[in-house]
Amino acid sequence: MEAAVVRVNFTAGDVARTRFSLRPAPLAETALAMIVLRQGKAGRSPASASSWQAQARAAFPATSRPLLELLGPRPPWPDFCWGSATSDLAEGLEAVRATPRADLRSQLSSDGWNRPGPPSAWLRALADGDREALEIVVRALRDLHDAVIAPRWDRVLGEFHADIAGRMPLLAAGGTEAVFGALHPQLRWRDGGLDTHTVNVVHQLGGAGIVLQPSAFWAGPPLFCFGDGEHSAAILTYAAQPGGRAAARGMVGPAGPDAVAALLGPSRAAVLRALREPRGTVDLAGTVGISPASASEHAKVLREANLIETRREGRSVRHSLTALGATMLGYLASPPPA
Repeated sequence: MEAAVVRVNFTAGDVARTRFSLRPAPLAETALAMIVLRQGKAGRSPASASSWQAQARAAFPATSRPLLELLGPRPPWPDFCWGSATSDLAEGLEAVRATPRADLRSQLSSDGWNRPGPPSAWLRALADGDREALEIVVRALRDLHDAVIAPRWDRVLGEFHADIAGRMPLLAAGGTEAVFGALHPQLRWRDGGLDTHTVNVVHQLGGAGIVLQPSAFWAGPPLFCFGDGEHSAAILTYAAQPGGRAAARGMVGPAGPDAVAALLGPSRAAVLRALREPRGTVDLAGTVGISPASASEHAKVLREANLIETRREGRSVRHSLTALGATMLGYLASPPPA
């Protein structure tokens, strides 16, 4: 992760390839939760459960203690613990296991490494590319995930999808610039690129774009993890906002009630709004003023987008909003209860 970047330049191709991640990344959430635990802040978390840190400390496995030295309360933090934006934990851990020795040495350099005193023998071995030392990191991350992240994964998913759904109307109404402008006060879009608050370096994305990754655990300023510009895209991780409330504040004015229609089309938006109350297909068609066949087709598309769910009741079906669909319409003011 890079803690301080003054400028990230976008080409037209980068803008075209900028997208939201499809799913949360369990490895990244594990590393970020560890950092937040080290920081000892009472901030939000999966999902806004203020007691999660106390519970996490009680469940903290002894095998994860090496992370105390590797992931301190202040940046810089090593990218290899972050891995890619993969939604598969095993795949992310394999990426950690395959970290090249040169990357380990550069990321664990003592220059600027924020820790008191000299590094331990274990950390020196890790920096030298020792495979057994790296296996200790893999086990530490896996066990921390199983003890702290996995029990809260439903909440992580809920915050992830709620955040993205809350930003979709903003994207439809104001484009990429509006989305970036609403992510964090320290991040702004200016002259074809992103500026952050700390002067450090200028980075060229190289045409691969950037993946926007909301995190349920992270509560700090946005974090960048840069890809190689050819085979992997850069990742911008930011604190997810429950129910998309931060994005909603940015939608005051012309981006308001018509934003869902701009995103989905007027008929499909009307179908989604009609399902604020569960309805059968015939009832839905009559409410919207379309044929049952059209209502069924619109429901199929919305169901595939995880905006509604359909349950069979006898010989008929009943459609209703999912949490993601409700958030899209702005009816979730807070995350679901634990």
